[in-house]
Amino acid sequence: MRFLSYRIVASAAFFVGGFLLSIGAAELQVPLLSTTNATVRIMAANITTGNNQRYEGPGLRIFQALKPDIIAVQEFNYISTNGAGLNTPAALREMIDSAFGTNFVYSRETGYSIPNGVISRWPIVASGSWDDVQVPDRGFAWARIDIPGTNDIYVVSVHFHSSGGSSSRATEAANLRTLIRSNFPAEAFVVVAGDLNTDSRGESAVSILKTFLSDARIPVDRNGNPNTNLSRQKPYDYVLPNFTLALTHTNVVIGAQQFANGLVFDSRAYLPLEDVRPVLVNDSSAVNMQHMAVIKDFSISYTVTNLVLVPAPRLEMVEGNVLHWIGLSQLTYSVQTNALLSDWVTAGAVSSMTTNFWYTNAPSAGEQQFFRVVYP
Repeated sequence: MRFLSYRIVASAAFFVGGFLLSIGAAELQVPLLSTTNATVRIMAANITTGNNQRYEGPGLRIFQALKPDIIAVQEFNYISTNGAGLNTPAALREMIDSAFGTNFVYSRETGYSIPNGVISRWPIVASGSWDDVQVPDRGFAWARIDIPGTNDIYVVSVHFHSSGGSSSRATEAANLRTLIRSNFPAEAFVVVAGDLNTDSRGESAVSILKTFLSDARIPVDRNGNPNTNLSRQKPYDYVLPNFTLALTHTNVVIGAQQFANGLVFDSRAYLPLEDVRPVLVNDSSAVNMQHMAVIKDFSISYTVTNLVLVPAPRLEMVEGNVLHWIGLSQLTYSVQTNALLSDWVTAGAVSSMTTNFWYTNAPSAGEQQFFRVVYP
């Protein structure tokens, strides 16, 4: 008589009088590693309206429509519509809840009239602000975000000097490069996003940033225009990943459309507007909105551990020397054997991309031998 057993999900089979009788047992959940991906949409957003440089209906609607995961915000001001005041914690919470959802978190500079900040779908585990010596009313706001996977992302929200000219912006870029290299881990994901106020991509500020960040993928609008100021003549706004993060760049998908390098969003140019509800056609030009929103998407691969139900196998011997059972695909089972139900020895390992598993080196049915199938 031959005995076959399964150790983790117990199942046994006996040969009695030439017939195979199976005995089933309870199934078991086991941990199984698998690789998956998370799409991380990052937005540069200086889309305030009005003369007070704060967020109002048009900007909030653009946020709602484009559904970014991480937002580098400039001119991070908001006055509550529910009586919570200007820039109070309750007012800012109202803005975040309305534009993104109650699960989003934020960090924001204090002590400035037009502060920068970062908004995130995922936890912000550290944040702060570095002084921008070229301007008095904002700094470089940074945040470390615990995105899916083992590698956090460091986001810096910037608003470079407009009236100071290209030389002032070059100084800001050089200072920012030094701060990032001194404070962020070399292997980290890093993105600098926001309003650079540059007249062209040939400016020194952009050249300096490109020594450690990538501008290889240049977002455009639906008509192929990469410029982001109100008249669509100058490239003011950027999402610049470091070279490690840039390797994960993926298409921005909205409705049936794909934008390979990212999207410059202009409500006046975007069609169909049904895909970006609740945006209105003139939102991107409403009441002193001087910039377009810019988004890029990144596909982050990471490993997860799932509890998977391993079915109790039904073991059988086929053609006298082939052991067969039904198992969980993509697992590796071990076949063990002995003659005395002790001192088990591994005879081989079996993997399958399907639920059928076969071990073809089993001795013939006439031999007095015990077998068991083991996972892990």
